[in-house]
Amino acid sequence: MARRSNSGSEVLHADDWSTLWRCGCGYGNAGRDRCLMCGARAPEAAQGSSGLHAEAEVLPPTRPEPAPTAGRKATRTVAAIIVLNLLIQAVEVGIFVTNHIEQAAAIRISLFSGLAYYALAAVWVLGRSAELGLRPRPGFATALVGAAEGFVIGGATAIFLFGVIRIATGRPVLDPTAALLTAQGSIAALLMGIVLVAIAAPVVEELVFRGFLAEALRHRGKKSAVLLSAIAFSLAHLRLAQFRYYVGMGVILALVYWRRGLVGSIAAHATFNGMLMLMAAVAGHGPAIDVQASGFTVAIPPTYRTATGVFGDDLVATGPTGARVEFAHTDIPGLPPVDQIARDVAQGRVPFPPELRIDYSSIAVLPMPAGPAVSMTAKVNDRDGRMVLIRAPGRLWIAVFRSDGTNRSMVEFDAMVHSWRLPATASASS
Repeated sequence: MARRSNSGSEVLHADDWSTLWRCGCGYGNAGRDRCLMCGARAPEAAQGSSGLHAEAEVLPPTRPEPAPTAGRKATRTVAAIIVLNLLIQAVEVGIFVTNHIEQAAAIRISLFSGLAYYALAAVWVLGRSAELGLRPRPGFATALVGAAEGFVIGGATAIFLFGVIRIATGRPVLDPTAALLTAQGSIAALLMGIVLVAIAAPVVEELVFRGFLAEALRHRGKKSAVLLSAIAFSLAHLRLAQFRYYVGMGVILALVYWRRGLVGSIAAHATFNGMLMLMAAVAGHGPAIDVQASGFTVAIPPTYRTATGVFGDDLVATGPTGARVEFAHTDIPGLPPVDQIARDVAQGRVPFPPELRIDYSSIAVLPMPAGPAVSMTAKVNDRDGRMVLIRAPGRLWIAVFRSDGTNRSMVEFDAMVHSWRLPATASASS
């Protein structure tokens, strides 16, 4: 049976005992006259060497080269899979917005739909692979080495990116998906998130973009197959602002696949995603970070994003699952004592914007480190929330909380307002 010719192979070492050479497919061979991965012959420089021997019984069957049309058909199939993902997410967003579903609940629903989508994509691609005569390179012959190499590459890449961004920004910047899943406060949701992000996504995405698309484009050469599959991989994540980041990750994973097959690329992908989940979980339980604005200081959880001077607010902190805290102030000459402020609010004499609906039965004066505070529950943009007012001479400090539907965010808000340290000249008074 005819075998593949080899191009790009090289002899690494040769002696009378064993000849080491690297195949053009990237696989390293020792003492064999044909590549154990793809069946290609050893380089001509090694032919006839006493360090080579034939082991025909372990050679893989000939792998027919896919027709050039397979590349176009595979590209259309992957494009359809990406469009399907876009449609599913658009429908979900429409349902969530129309029914005012809390983000935490929406995330749990998305976990189920995500698993269903990956299952459909896997079946779709396997069927199309059979139709087009495409066979992914599993890399079973070097499974242990490939898995170890993928583990090291995936873990090192995740740690490197996290460290560089941490140094550049001065605070941990977490992957949005990982931060969302680890902030749920639910063990069941976290476990399902791990299954989706660290198992289902790596397996199916490597099958689709490397084992299917890159294989279909192999006839165009390594560079084209790697780059085009990486671009498709990036587009599939539907985050154009991070397009170059995902292209870079796609290139790394494709190179691992080219060298070690699906075992290596899946191991790298799963390790990378798993490290993102781990770092998000660790950061989520790390110490709060002091943030300053308008003269005050408040401790914000490390998973929250902050912005200052936003539409009249001094500081806005947004949690990974949609919780939002706004800190602001208003200057009011002759501001009455705290007890009088509480009575005025309870009697409806203090106007509030229409998106803020106060539960007047919940109004209470509570002691806080910054001084006595008027606390009340409210509906903020139709979501559960809370508002805290702290009096200072001639100034009223305001904190408004909009929940994401989890108890954890409520606890985080309570910790924030208790850490709120106001300017010395604006100390609270009764």
